[in-house]
Amino acid sequence: MCEFCVKHGEGKKWYLNVKNYSNDLLSDIKRRKFIEESGYWIDNLYKTKFGLVKLLPFKAPILGSIFRSILKKWMISKHWGQVILIEDVEKILSFTNSITRIPCACRKITTGKEARLCFLLSINANKIGIADIVDQSFLGGPDVAKFEKVDKRWAMDFIRENEKSGRIHTIWTFNAPFTGALCNCDFATGCIPMKMYREVTPPIFRSEYIAKAVKDICIGCRECIKICPFNSIEFDFKNKKAKIDATSCYGCGICRAVCKNNAILLEDRQLMPEAANLW
Repeated sequence: MCEFCVKHGEGKKWYLNVKNYSNDLLSDIKRRKFIEESGYWIDNLYKTKFGLVKLLPFKAPILGSIFRSILKKWMISKHWGQVILIEDVEKILSFTNSITRIPCACRKITTGKEARLCFLLSINANKIGIADIVDQSFLGGPDVAKFEKVDKRWAMDFIRENEKSGRIHTIWTFNAPFTGALCNCDFATGCIPMKMYREVTPPIFRSEYIAKAVKDICIGCRECIKICPFNSIEFDFKNKKAKIDATSCYGCGICRAVCKNNAILLEDRQLMPEAANLW
């Protein structure tokens, strides 16, 4: 399991630990202040620091490792995520009593356009939740319509449609371990985590799984290759099958979603020696 699971999971995946969504964590004054101002500090960091951070030698053999370690440590303590499978999305929503769809702060910052692809979560609908803390003026004003309370079935249907469109599912902390946001990320629409993955260093853990193509079932249609956001799949011309590189696979399951022949499985990352410690 990833280091978040070891520290915050109590023997299971950290994002399936109900305590990490609790109102006790949400009631912390510093955390509430952080959540309230989250849109503004993300906006400020992106506009004032992103260009400078890109200039750092992240790919250098020694310095790169040092800079990545420093940035990762800072982000893990503030706002960090992990790729999750749609099955785990469903488990999260099963114990989350309050689900609120909101405009994506990332896409507003990078494109100026509204894209309602994110959800705020809290486990107790009878008490104040994360949606009641976020400064809505950052998203265009105190318009209640911008914060849409939705039920679990609607949310799952929406997320499944996003998966078919090639968006990966990510779960996020606010001053770890409090977990309060579920997002649908992609490269095409200005998602900051994906821009960081491509241009700086990944701000998300890989999922707990690895995709595997079943050779006897794969028909070599290449649909999975076209949609893989991490370029982890190539075409094996000799066997005319898809071939997945476990060392670069993020285990998002997007390839599985478009495979009409059900030739892709998601296996436990720990069972893949070459990728077991790649997060």
